Amino acid sequence: MRRHSSNPRTMRRVLLLYNMDRAWPPEDQTYALECVRRMWEGLQAHGLEVHPVEIRRDVLSPLTGYDPQEWIVFNWCEALEGDPYAEPRVAWALESAGFLYTGSGPWTLTVAGNKALMKAFLTLNGIPTPPWRVCYRLQDLEGWTDFPAIVKPVREHGSVGITPEAVATSPSALRERVEVVWETLRQPALVESFIPGRELNVSLWGNEDPDPLPISEILFDGLREEERILDHSAKWDRQSERYQRTLPLVPAPLDEWTEAEVVHVALMAYRALRVRDYGRIDIRLAPDGRPYVIDVNPNPDLSPDAGFVRSAAAAGYDYGRMAAHILRIAFARRARRAPMPFPVFQVPA
Repeated sequence: MRRHSSNPRTMRRVLLLYNMDRAWPPEDQTYALECVRRMWEGLQAHGLEVHPVEIRRDVLSPLTGYDPQEWIVFNWCEALEGDPYAEPRVAWALESAGFLYTGSGPWTLTVAGNKALMKAFLTLNGIPTPPWRVCYRLQDLEGWTDFPAIVKPVREHGSVGITPEAVATSPSALRERVEVVWETLRQPALVESFIPGRELNVSLWGNEDPDPLPISEILFDGLREEERILDHSAKWDRQSERYQRTLPLVPAPLDEWTEAEVVHVALMAYRALRVRDYGRIDIRLAPDGRPYVIDVNPNPDLSPDAGFVRSAAAAGYDYGRMAAHILRIAFARRARRAPMPFPVFQVPA
């Protein structure tokens, strides 16, 4: 694996942009602020001037007074208050104001935020992904014979709407689960062939020539094949049995050929969806060794215990150095387009 220098290239002062929501439980708000504090301190430890900026419903008002020619935005926003689908709106606002910001642009965030669009682009680009269809009505299920199948809401992320019952093993169970998605989440359902095998997370960063970080494998301790999914409780409910029995392992034990094939497929997906600066590709490795892309995350969680952060740590990057490197990648993207007419900071090792 190619390793970057510990010195990110020149960059400007940093606005650490993060979202808060009064609807979150108090413990979630407290944890979010703790994550912000840790990243703030980590970036400062690498010589950067960092201003945390909290946003709720409005992106640009809190940025009043910050000159886009003097500040780079670390975009750590996953939503806006009251709108869980607002990732593209944040990026549009930053672009309209002329800010350079980390991460993917509005097009990528829009496509990846809609599983039907994402799957369509993967399919059109010849990237292996499980067979699928979108269901707006029960007639859309006619002819589906591939079981087990997994049912996902089209517009959610973070495994919202996914429980162990999302894996259907019969036509009647499939119809019932599709109806659950319609009735509870008020959106179309994506039906996808369930791929048995290993679940891998491939974190990548960079643009013209992205680098893979050590691959993470999700181990499902003692769970039956159809139970081996990262449902909502396995991801977020620390007290649940599924969380306790879903364990990440970095680096994943893969032979050289399989690792190369997994990275190749992940890079294809990264490029097809125009992921920028950093992202995570989730892959199912079938028993025959074929990797299937099941999700593309252009704005993956960067909290201290998240998968991308674990992979960066396995590559030797502490929290602050990881964030500083993402900033370096974003700054290099701007620097390639035009010379910067203003002084910049050097970030030491």
